[in-house]
Amino acid sequence: MSAKLALRNVIREKLCWLTPGEVAAKSTRICEAITRLPEWKKARVVCLYAPLANEPDVEQLGIDSLKICYPRVNGHDLDLYYVSDPRAMKRSRWNIREPAPEAQCAVDHREIDLIFVPGLAFSPEGARLGKGAGFYDRLLARPGWRAHKIGLCFDCQVAAGLPVEAHDHEVDCVVTESGVLKVWTRPEKFGF
Repeated sequence: MSAKLALRNVIREKLCWLTPGEVAAKSTRICEAITRLPEWKKARVVCLYAPLANEPDVEQLGIDSLKICYPRVNGHDLDLYYVSDPRAMKRSRWNIREPAPEAQCAVDHREIDLIFVPGLAFSPEGARLGKGAGFYDRLLARPGWRAHKIGLCFDCQVAAGLPVEAHDHEVDCVVTESGVLKVWTRPEKFGF
């Protein structure tokens, strides 16, 4: 068994022990930490994700003044679409809420100020362990990103020394219910 697969199994088991109430309470603390980030305060276009039952729920953030987009699976890639009402999204064949297939307002990733990135585990330094399909790694590999990439997870998902490969993409900071774990200050990267 590979190191990544073994770690994925350990993290999934930890997540199974979280109750819906714990997930909701931890998600609230994560959202509170996000709203204190300067990058959040400056953002105008934000890419969210529709959380699964055991993922941080950032949909409770106050997003009224923002343009919001969500990813939708297109073959082996994620395409991004503006969404005015997240409740109107449709369930995919993987039971993930996505912009409806008829959504026509595609988003160029270079327009995004912030992207929230889910993962099974993150290191305090920003390394990410995904679920294994590579969707977010391929999305983040597109040239021209200027968005601040925020990895979201619960404390039980933070692991030092994650096994990483050349195609794995890091995030710029990691936020858990305990707060912001690491932020890289690279002002030349963030042009807003």
